[in-house]
Amino acid sequence: MQKFWSKLNLSQKIVFPFLIVCLTVLMVGLFAVGNWFANNLEQNLSEEVNRFSERIERDFQYEQINLESQLKLIADRESVRLAVERRDRAALLKILLPIRTILNLDLIKVVDLKGNTLMEARSSELGEVKILDASIVNSVSRGAGFADLLDVEGGQQILQAFIHPIKSSEGLLGGMIIAQSLDNQLLKKFASGSSKHLIVHKNGKVIASTLPSVPASKSLTITDLSTQQLTIDRQRYLAKSGSFNGVSQSLSVIALYPVTQLDAAKDLLWLRFGMIFLLEAIMVAIIGGLIANAIARPLKAVSQVAKRVTRDANFTLQVPVLTHDEVGVVAISLNQLIAQVRQLLIEQQESKQQLEIYNQTLEQQVLKRTEEFQQKNTDLQATLQQLKETQLQLIQGEKMSSLGQLVAGVAHEINNPVNFIHGNLTYANQHTQDLIHLLNAYQQHYPNPPQSLQAQIEDIDLEFLIDDLAKILQSMQVGSDRIRSIVLSLRSFSRLDEAEFKPVDLHLGIDNTLMILQHRLKSQNKRPEIKVVKMYGNIAEVNCFAGQLNQVFMNILANAIDALEEINYHFKDDNWDRQPCITIRTRLIDDCFVEIAIADNGNGIPEEIQRQIFDPFFTTKPVGKGTGMGMAISYQIITEKHNGKLTCHSTIGKGTEFYIQIPTDLDKSQ
Repeated sequence: MQKFWSKLNLSQKIVFPFLIVCLTVLMVGLFAVGNWFANNLEQNLSEEVNRFSERIERDFQYEQINLESQLKLIADRESVRLAVERRDRAALLKILLPIRTILNLDLIKVVDLKGNTLMEARSSELGEVKILDASIVNSVSRGAGFADLLDVEGGQQILQAFIHPIKSSEGLLGGMIIAQSLDNQLLKKFASGSSKHLIVHKNGKVIASTLPSVPASKSLTITDLSTQQLTIDRQRYLAKSGSFNGVSQSLSVIALYPVTQLDAAKDLLWLRFGMIFLLEAIMVAIIGGLIANAIARPLKAVSQVAKRVTRDANFTLQVPVLTHDEVGVVAISLNQLIAQVRQLLIEQQESKQQLEIYNQTLEQQVLKRTEEFQQKNTDLQATLQQLKETQLQLIQGEKMSSLGQLVAGVAHEINNPVNFIHGNLTYANQHTQDLIHLLNAYQQHYPNPPQSLQAQIEDIDLEFLIDDLAKILQSMQVGSDRIRSIVLSLRSFSRLDEAEFKPVDLHLGIDNTLMILQHRLKSQNKRPEIKVVKMYGNIAEVNCFAGQLNQVFMNILANAIDALEEINYHFKDDNWDRQPCITIRTRLIDDCFVEIAIADNGNGIPEEIQRQIFDPFFTTKPVGKGTGMGMAISYQIITEKHNGKLTCHSTIGKGTEFYIQIPTDLDKSQ
């Protein structure tokens, strides 16, 4: 609390205690007045419920008097007396049924002196249920007339019944009983024109109610006849108990008034008191603020000028002298102090300006030299980077050119002797066949050669020699064909440095590259043979730089083989657990582009490496096994030389696929 108080300004320290005292007094006063009004509202409502309960009892008594009067008029009619004397039930029905309907009676009954029923008419609501009216029927012989409350078998209904004797000049003939059900409709009639509700119960069991949420037969308990609050289905009511009395029994009637209206009145009362409190609080705050401002305004002026002088170093400011008390003396003294400091600062500023001039000149010279040095350093780094890239490209180009010359020379030197061997094999095979035929003819003419010659024939195994010689010549034929195929591939691949732009069969270039890499595709100790799947489309010759495209094929296929060699293969049950495979697909796109897709089923390339795969000098291979220029040069050949696209798509665990797209006619696409 002390820390909070220390952070307040002077006006707040003046106005806060004033507000707390005034608002506390105001709040206590309003709370006391509000409670007094709320208690008066509740007391008035309780009195209103009491008056309503008393009115209901009077209405019930009036209803009884009215029905008794109607019964007396009916029982004293001459036609009724004559019908009873004759015990004419039809006449009684004719007279009394219309009366029952007009008076809306639930029961009209005529009995003789012995209690035998001469006529009985009931309403459809009452039905055939048994009415417990023995006590009232037995009183007929006494000629008494009174009102009572009758039970119905099952206890679901209560009838308000009246009996009156039927007399003649000769004496008592019998009695007439009329009854009206004490139901919800009767209670609604009593409560009409009011927002209050009625519940009639007998020993806590509901007989009738104007509340839909309180059906008949529901149990209800109220302790006494005084006014109290009662909760029914989460709705609170003010309740007052009264009674409907008969000769043999009485019923309790409860008058209910919803407390929601009282609560709404209380809420409105407290809302108004709250608004009064809010308005008075605003008035008190305004008055307190004006008083605090009048006291603190001169001190605030001194404080604000002091803050501005120290914050902005503006020593030309002066404090206005608003009063001639102690605050005015402080303002005059502060003005004198500000003037003295201003004079000292002027002298200091002049000296500082001279020093800043010298410092500024020196800083400008140093900054200029630093910027020149940084610019030269940046240019030098860019030049060095460019030289490195150019050097590697030149080395790569020279290497590929030398490789092309070497391959072409080796292919030429091998091709000459291979041609001699391949050309002479045909004659050697023909001459051998002639010698074998001659030997067979000689054996036919001389079937029994000398013993020494026969021994020599057996020593050299002549029959095996003849059979094996044909196989040797056939093997030599296959070997020479294989060498010629390799030589043709080497001669085709030797166009790596060829700059001529001409139509080329891309499939032939791919096949020649695969021929060069054939030794790497074969099975090894650590892996099975790499399977190559060719899915060539129907593609015509494409105008391109053949040697450069062969270099791209070589780089991508070599990288695919490297990726497949990184897999850990396992040999089990005479089988490898995984088959390495390279798939090559070609197709024509919209008759304008040729797409070559080269895919492997290796481990894949991580996403962060895919973004750098075409960057110069980027490599994941160990030092000495890669320069990082292979894919960069391939990307340059496809995009810049052939105006095409080279993209890579890789999934970890599934493999990598490179897509090469080049136009079918580079001249038209440029």
